[in-house]
Amino acid sequence: MVISKKEKLAMAKNLKVLLIDDSTIILTVMSEVLATVSCVATVKTCSAPMHALQTIDEFKPDVLLLDINMPEKNGIEVLKEVREHYPAVKVIMLTNHSTEYYRSTCYNFGAYHFIDKANEFDQIAPLMEKISTETDEILKSML
Repeated sequence: MVISKKEKLAMAKNLKVLLIDDSTIILTVMSEVLATVSCVATVKTCSAPMHALQTIDEFKPDVLLLDINMPEKNGIEVLKEVREHYPAVKVIMLTNHSTEYYRSTCYNFGAYHFIDKANEFDQIAPLMEKISTETDEILKSML
């Protein structure tokens, strides 16, 4: 039996997304973008990377969109902690510094995906849909 993309999206899990970035402009824009994605049920924002793990523990997101360059603690440090304590959370790194060094470092520490804030915002909706259908398929396989 072949399931169409439309049918997969209809069955897909509604995602809880946490966005951590020190820029209020990015938090606002990303929240607006995520609000248009049908498989995203809830979006929570956080501007303080020092509170990342506590916020993850309370909110229990499926997806974490995480800035790399932030004061107090950078996103790569947060990524390492999230992978250690919350391995099921899909972490998508966001940055204006999309050099190969940052990309490979983030992937090596377990990032699910890497987005250049300057020109890859259009990848967010398809990524959320992909994660949503992957999550749903994993859940179904456990039944």
